[in-house]
Amino acid sequence: MARRAVAFGMHVLALDEWAVPPSDGVREVWGRDRFPELLAASDVVAVCCPLTAQTKDLFNDAAFSQMKRGAFLVNVTRGEIISGEALVRALQDGRCAGAALDVAPLEPLPAEHPLWTLENVVMTPHTAGASQLRASRNLDRFCENLRRARNGESLVGIVDKQLGY
Repeated sequence: MARRAVAFGMHVLALDEWAVPPSDGVREVWGRDRFPELLAASDVVAVCCPLTAQTKDLFNDAAFSQMKRGAFLVNVTRGEIISGEALVRALQDGRCAGAALDVAPLEPLPAEHPLWTLENVVMTPHTAGASQLRASRNLDRFCENLRRARNGESLVGIVDKQLGY
């Protein structure tokens, strides 16, 4: 996502739980403690984090009040990271200029939910992870892990069940 944003001339900042170097078009990676600062500085906020106990409802009324007025929100990971009620309020009162949602706070989103009727919301059917390269990447990872397992090496892409990702 950062590479695409850079192609449109955007300055990309990121937050990470861990101290990691910037990559893929990201100029700076900040710690989670700078979340309010990131919200205040951003014209577009893209939610790309996993759903954990720490990220559930991360985007609540307090977070929306810290966002730069008129900023846009994009969510491509898990709907529950954003409080649906807080999002609707922020979209209706202009704190958030608009939202692009590949995931919803509740899935399936009920037909009567206000997100369906707001003019400043675009929704896609939970397909952000789709890519013509996805199958080959999965196969490549499987083959690499098979090679590693046969050689007694550690595997790539291990999920830490305690962290939730």
